[in-house]
Amino acid sequence: MAQYIVKININAESATEVKNLGNGIQNAVNNIAHEDLQKLLNAVAKNPSLVKTALKFI
Repeated sequence: MAQYIVKININAESATEVKNLGNGIQNAVNNIAHEDLQKLLNAVAKNPSLVKTALKFI
């Protein structure tokens, strides 16, 4: 499988917050099947309130 580098812009209060978000995104990409992650991100883009609902179960 080919490896790609993707740059994104994140607005945050501190460098630590950006580092934590970046690490979380990288861990998600490494541990979740790409097809599943794509479906999840598409669903969240359409309905961001899904995240708050999901967090209730964590």
